[in-house]
Amino acid sequence: MRMRNWIESVRQGKYAERWFTYATGLQWKLLVILALIILIALQVIFVNFSDGLEKQLLANVTSDLYRQKNVISKVIEETIHNRKKDEKSGELKEKINNDLARVVFLQTKNNQLINVQILDNNGFIVAATGDGKSKIGLKNPYVHSLLFNQEEIRRSPSSKSQDVLMKVYPLDITNPDFEFDRIYMEYPLDTTYQLIRSIIKILIIQTFYAMIIVSILIVIMTRTITVPVKEIKEQATAMAEGDFNRRVDVRSTDEIGKLAKAFNHLASHLRTALTQKEEEKEKLETVLSDMSDGVIATNRSGAIIVKNERSEQILNQEIKLGEMLNSVLPLSEPVQFPITQELHNLIRVQHDDQDDPLYIKLTFTPLKQKRNKATGTIVVLKDVTEEERLDRQRKEFVANVSHELRTPLTTIKSYLEALEDGALEQPELAVRFLQVSRTEADRMTRLINDLLQLSRLDAKQSRFDKKIMYLEDVLEDVADRFIFQCKQKAIKLTLRHAEDELPRIYADRDKLDQVLDNLLSNAVKFTPQGGAVTISSRLRSDGLIEVAITDTGMGIPKKDLERIFERFYRVDKARAREQGGTGLGLAIVQEIIKAHEGIVWIESKEQKGTTVFVALPPFERRVNS
Repeated sequence: MRMRNWIESVRQGKYAERWFTYATGLQWKLLVILALIILIALQVIFVNFSDGLEKQLLANVTSDLYRQKNVISKVIEETIHNRKKDEKSGELKEKINNDLARVVFLQTKNNQLINVQILDNNGFIVAATGDGKSKIGLKNPYVHSLLFNQEEIRRSPSSKSQDVLMKVYPLDITNPDFEFDRIYMEYPLDTTYQLIRSIIKILIIQTFYAMIIVSILIVIMTRTITVPVKEIKEQATAMAEGDFNRRVDVRSTDEIGKLAKAFNHLASHLRTALTQKEEEKEKLETVLSDMSDGVIATNRSGAIIVKNERSEQILNQEIKLGEMLNSVLPLSEPVQFPITQELHNLIRVQHDDQDDPLYIKLTFTPLKQKRNKATGTIVVLKDVTEEERLDRQRKEFVANVSHELRTPLTTIKSYLEALEDGALEQPELAVRFLQVSRTEADRMTRLINDLLQLSRLDAKQSRFDKKIMYLEDVLEDVADRFIFQCKQKAIKLTLRHAEDELPRIYADRDKLDQVLDNLLSNAVKFTPQGGAVTISSRLRSDGLIEVAITDTGMGIPKKDLERIFERFYRVDKARAREQGGTGLGLAIVQEIIKAHEGIVWIESKEQKGTTVFVALPPFERRVNS
């Protein structure tokens, strides 16, 4: 099973990946670098040591040869001194060769001296030992070079398999009658070099063991660096992934320990800073999401970097981060970024589910740094549709009031001018002019009274004398007041009470009479002769008491229903003005019903009739609430 797992790991390249990671890691690099430094240092030491050892051993050999030269010189000098007077030169040389062989034999046993030659002043061999005897009388080929170099190491002519040290010394013989001038000596160096090689071999073996120990120590030492560095690397990776809870173990007080401590301190500060930043971001997102205005932030070039949901709702489109602001806003002229001062603009946005467009006020504010350099833009989108509507209504209201007042004033002025021009002398015409002027004056009075009442209702200054009462009594009284008018137009007036007794209401009787009189007056006014008007009441399932006034008149077009409660709004302006309407009646009705915590609405179909509904809360529910 383990073998199978190992084969699978090798197949997937896990071991190769681990080995590559280790081979390229800091610990391996430190190990290789330190090992190479030690090897180079040991190499230099070995070279210097081997050279020094070789020089020292050769110096010892040279010193020994010099000592042997002195011994041989004394032996030869004694041989010459003890020679017989009648002894011939050849006999002397033979005797010298024998003495030389004896001395060399003794020295060879102790110092491995292998060849000694006695040379005359011309370099010819006079006496020799070993294989050199065959060369007596010949010239030594090395003497000339040795005279300049003092010594030389080369392959021995007598022994082809070993290196020898060759030296030439002058013979210190005081008798000048003889031609003996120099001594040539060869010394084998195999033992010397074998000793050097043995010492170096021992050093290499010991160095190998030392390198193993040093490598282990290096691994242990480098782990004190690489392990914290690896932990710091893992912590940095975890921090990059958002984990700031891990900490590096501080195992020492050196630079690595200080680095680990500083990194832990950095992680704590980063966690605190990012937590604060995240909290600020959440607060900002909460503020942006709860704002009634849309907010869009851009960078210096006009690309969107922040937006809230309200901005998408206002613009009725999805806004993507990175989009250019000019492509999102329906501007007549694109904005030149970056902006350096506050700008204002007004745009219209049409929503699919709304008939009327929205009016959006745009405020562009530059974002600036301390050096007063623009780095971006904040755009606030404010829905000013209601403000625009109110402003439009205010303008229409002023225009309507001016028109409503100017018309009767113009009429009165015209009739007064006519009376001044002579109509006063015609009694019948003068009386008719005065009646018209009085009618127009009454109309202005009603208009002013309605305006004053609306003003008091808007300012919450209108007094309400509310009392507990039964709605059935109120409806019966209002029906009685309109019986005569209905008979004049042959209109059938019907009052239908609820099957069960209705709860009592808490209302101002005069204000409630004004509401019902206004609604019933409109119903009678716009119902043709022979029509019908019905007053009904019922208790709704939600507990409200509902009154419905239904007529069979011409009805109200659908497009006018939404504006029917607006001030001075008339469905048929000419007909309403002829019948003395000011266009403020339904507006007053709506405000009075609102003051009673009720609701009013209208349902109508053209050529079929209109129904006005008024719903009021019962007194008992008001007490409980």
